[in-house]
Amino acid sequence: MAINVSFAGSTIYRPGAYSKIEIDLSGGFPLGPTGLIAIFGESTKGRPGSEESDISKNVYTGNQLAEAREKYGEGNLVDSLNFLFAPASDGAIPGGAQAVYIYKTNNSTRATLSLDNSYGTVKSLEYGIGGNTVTYSASEVPEVAPAVVGSAMTPGAADAGLIFDVILNGVSQSVVVASGTYADGTAVAAAITIVGATVSAVGEVITITVDADASANQNGFGKSIELVDTNAGDLALIGQVIGSTGSTIESAMVMIVKQTRDLLTEQDTVGGNVVLEGGYDGVDATASIQVTSSQIIMTSDSLVSSFDKVAYGTMIQLVDAMNLVPGWELALSSTLYNSLSPASLDEVNVGAKTLDASVSKPVKIKKDANEVSNFFADSSIVSMTDGLKVGLVDAAAEVALAGGSLGATSSADIANALKDFEEIRVNSVIPLFSRDALIGTDTVSADVTDNLTGTASSYTILGIQQAVKTHCNLMSTTKNRSERQGYISYKNGFDECRDRSALMADARLQIAIQDIRNIDSQGNIKWFQPWAQACLLAGARAGSPVGTPLTFKFFNLTGIRQTGQSMSTAEVDIINDFNPNADSVQAIQSGITFFEAPQSGGIRCVVDNTTYQKDGNWYFNRGSTIYAGDVLSFDFRNQMENIYVGTKNTVKASEVKSVAASILGTFLAQGITVSTSDAPNGYKQLVVTINGSVINIDVVVVLVEGIDFVLSSISITRVQSEA
Repeated sequence: MAINVSFAGSTIYRPGAYSKIEIDLSGGFPLGPTGLIAIFGESTKGRPGSEESDISKNVYTGNQLAEAREKYGEGNLVDSLNFLFAPASDGAIPGGAQAVYIYKTNNSTRATLSLDNSYGTVKSLEYGIGGNTVTYSASEVPEVAPAVVGSAMTPGAADAGLIFDVILNGVSQSVVVASGTYADGTAVAAAITIVGATVSAVGEVITITVDADASANQNGFGKSIELVDTNAGDLALIGQVIGSTGSTIESAMVMIVKQTRDLLTEQDTVGGNVVLEGGYDGVDATASIQVTSSQIIMTSDSLVSSFDKVAYGTMIQLVDAMNLVPGWELALSSTLYNSLSPASLDEVNVGAKTLDASVSKPVKIKKDANEVSNFFADSSIVSMTDGLKVGLVDAAAEVALAGGSLGATSSADIANALKDFEEIRVNSVIPLFSRDALIGTDTVSADVTDNLTGTASSYTILGIQQAVKTHCNLMSTTKNRSERQGYISYKNGFDECRDRSALMADARLQIAIQDIRNIDSQGNIKWFQPWAQACLLAGARAGSPVGTPLTFKFFNLTGIRQTGQSMSTAEVDIINDFNPNADSVQAIQSGITFFEAPQSGGIRCVVDNTTYQKDGNWYFNRGSTIYAGDVLSFDFRNQMENIYVGTKNTVKASEVKSVAASILGTFLAQGITVSTSDAPNGYKQLVVTINGSVINIDVVVVLVEGIDFVLSSISITRVQSEA
């Protein structure tokens, strides 16, 4: 056996110097992404979440507000982005959400129009009722059928009978004019019968015209007529000569779509462009070309030649191959089509017979359907589905699309949203709902009543809140490894809100109960349900250093109120059911996060409360500590996984400990952990053991927490003096 060495996964025989690169991952551990928020709710426009192919790609950052508004129009999904990206007016909260994943719950439908001749269905690109303001029309540029015009005929031309052939659209037929005496051209014309053509005369001049075709726009091919002098001289007797001609004008269509609401119009003339032309001048009178979805098939003299479209990248390549078949002569009508794909041809079956393929071109295959398809593909207003692969659309008067609807949200839509969010990494989940869709036993007002959701919506706020609670706890398990918090809300009386918080009672949930006043996506100042307050809280959490408590932080809004009354209730009739000063202890004891308006400074959060109520646990009772713990757990675990999982167990426990210490040091630098006398690096008791394929790490970290109370004992004494 030859001498060899094994190095870098290769067996090397040839002498020489070899190298490999190894990346040292034991240093430089930036904190992983934070401030990632998932929201679900309704909007007037936009594709429902159930139709998004990948929810992880439906994400927006603070500089993409215009894109989000363009897609989703109006509604709580759009309004919430203002609150998430610009939540606070406090120097301790420098920003807002880093990225927001959106799931639209209401199943909006698109307005549609079925085209005549089952050509296809036009669909508005816009979801919702806005698509009903889209109109469509098409007007035809009619085909001018080919005609052969003769000169003055020879008097008495038909005395001995005439025989000639007509090749109409590539199909040959024999024409016989019976013997007899015909006084003039009109009499001769009356004696000639050509299937598919009309013979007429003015004086001694006979004209042969291909019959008018009311459905010429549907054909996908052009017309042609060719005369063949079967008996030499017969054509000359009636003033005709050997020759051919095609349609003077091919059928085309002027297509127009309008979004009347936005005064937007898109118009183009499509069709009428012959791409492939030519013919077959061999013996077979029934020669033909058929274009199918996958092939071009030429049939002549019992010989069938098939060409797979995918085998030819361009039309010129296809034509060159087709011309190798004896008797066929084909060409492109313009060099502009040299690079055109064979898939662009209309799917037709046309005759190809000709007397001389170098002169006459009975084959005239167009790309009408492709041009129609491209018109819709390029449109910013509509699309088309199930389009035919041959010909043009039929003419149609202007008509509006119909069937676009706002759509409704069901409990199943909520479940589907949370199911999709299981597949992505986020820190927070926010349902943009604060009460039931319909008035029932849970709330005294409802979204349907206020026209804030479709009449068929059936969601309940209790179901939404419980679903979010289950989702956050499920994703935060050891197995699922994607810790997150839920920001729920409830619009009802204060006592009912306290009861609801007690029912939720979970450290991973914070509940908002106050309406807030702010601007909507259109710049209008208005009142929003408590889901908007929940967005401010989540946005502020996302935009502040990890571990920063929201307690006493000032927020970006112009008013607060707490009421279970309908959103349509006049401002003068609103009865506030909660006083942040007088009722603060009850709210805090109930695990509610609420705002107050002090004498100066604006509006601030009173306490960064979770709904946890079991005891006074310092970790579970504050949203800031839960968030810090989540970030630390996820980031430490993820860093260690990326470095060690999948490597050989030749690493030493001391090396792993060193790496773990470096990662933990990052948390101290970021203020997620705190230095103490017995844990100067923000941790202590770091122990690493390796047992086969398992690395065990045990460590105690000193997690940052917010200061809630400052207690001062002040002794007061009187002035004493001595002489």
